[in-house]
Amino acid sequence: MLLFVALLCVLLTSFSDAEQQKPSSFLSNYSSYKNICHKIGWEPKCRTEAEKGCSGKVVAFHALLSTRLTNVPTNTIIKFGQVLVNEGSGYNPTTGKFTAPLDGVYSFSWTYCTNKGSNAYLGGYVDGKLITKISNYEQASRWKNTSGHLVIKLKKGNQFWVQAFHSTAQLIHEEYTFLSGYKLSTPANVFGMFSLSLLSI
Repeated sequence: MLLFVALLCVLLTSFSDAEQQKPSSFLSNYSSYKNICHKIGWEPKCRTEAEKGCSGKVVAFHALLSTRLTNVPTNTIIKFGQVLVNEGSGYNPTTGKFTAPLDGVYSFSWTYCTNKGSNAYLGGYVDGKLITKISNYEQASRWKNTSGHLVIKLKKGNQFWVQAFHSTAQLIHEEYTFLSGYKLSTPANVFGMFSLSLLSI
């Protein structure tokens, strides 16, 4: 309770002075308030340490399909082998699975490129359950990208992956096929919310 009152006082003081200050001096004072709170031990731990499990930790990945796939059987997990980003080390290119390192709400997107005449069903799975169904059937165009998206709440240890379902996928082009995901940000503390408010002043 003492922590909340102290931070509330800092915020109220900052906002009451904001209208009378130039943007540069306002930001300077805001930084000064943060330093004072930090020195007296009122700054939340997430801001002072890279503590494991901290709600401010970045979790994000982006991976590309590294080789062209042909005649992909039903129930095959698609393994995106070329990893460009893997903050939080949640994605495993060997298994094709993302394991949530923290509880939270996650966003996943995937797109795959197929050729004329293809049937391709690539769904989003969580712990073995098909959650999002994405497909194309008897493709008429020479090449086509099909995309899927899923926003879902996961517990630490839950897994997400993309898997073929319903029928064999004739061809998946490697250069235009990828998977990405990230944990949605939430304000870790009052400072985070105050920082967002500054942007609108």
